[in-house]
Amino acid sequence: MGNKQSTQTRRQRTNYYGGMFLFDENEIDRVQIQHHFARESWNGNFSSPVKDVLRTDEATVLDVGCGAGTFLCEMAADFPKAHYFGVDLLPTCPNTLPHNVKFIQRDVLKGLPFADNTFDFVYVRFLVLDLPEFEWEKVIKECSRVLKPNGWIEMMEPRFGLTNKGPMSEKIVGAIQARARSRNVDPHIVDKLGGFLSSMKCLKPINSEMRVVPCGSWGGKKGQLGAMFLRDVIKKHLRFIDNILNIRQSDYENVLNIFSQEIEFYHSHFEFYRYFAQKY
Repeated sequence: MGNKQSTQTRRQRTNYYGGMFLFDENEIDRVQIQHHFARESWNGNFSSPVKDVLRTDEATVLDVGCGAGTFLCEMAADFPKAHYFGVDLLPTCPNTLPHNVKFIQRDVLKGLPFADNTFDFVYVRFLVLDLPEFEWEKVIKECSRVLKPNGWIEMMEPRFGLTNKGPMSEKIVGAIQARARSRNVDPHIVDKLGGFLSSMKCLKPINSEMRVVPCGSWGGKKGQLGAMFLRDVIKKHLRFIDNILNIRQSDYENVLNIFSQEIEFYHSHFEFYRYFAQKY
């Protein structure tokens, strides 16, 4: 009986920004891989110049789309004096968190449950394939509202695509991009994030950084994590594009293996961006 209740709790379908996603332990594993891949790609958890602020007792940090809370827990260990809040539509955070970390299940599109000028640092990431283009400015505006004057907002997203694709990887990436656009989701939204941030008159200057992420063991540890990240993204989306690829569920593992072999053979890579700005 206990195991059955646990299974029901951990597996549920959730309407996540217009797409049905299965939330379970696999989703938690996926978002943890996301975090470790991102940290390794950038050699750190953030680019904004906020280290001095985070060392103070009154510093507050908000992670929008916090997933399993891995970023928050690492930050709480690195900067233990600060106070951390995570917001996500899915209940992926563990029940046990550091004393200075709090998770709130919330759809950011319905507004953040915080007063104006609350946070010193607001972090938004990995919404590229979930958030419709017309919602990005709404999210940025809401994040800017809860950001303190002199605080920093940072956004981190990949430019979803691949350079140097094999036949199967080209089909898969093209199908995911096509499905995204059919839902008004722009897989290359990173090209517009700078403009969205600039439209908030309270934010300046707009800083950006880009990393080229290798996919495969040819790229060392970063390449291995890049390949894991990309394979997990593909695995998550196969159920939505199997009809386009003309494959069955029983074919998924073989398709994933071919994809992994191709990105290794062709030395595939993609671009990964961070934008960050200060509120005045």
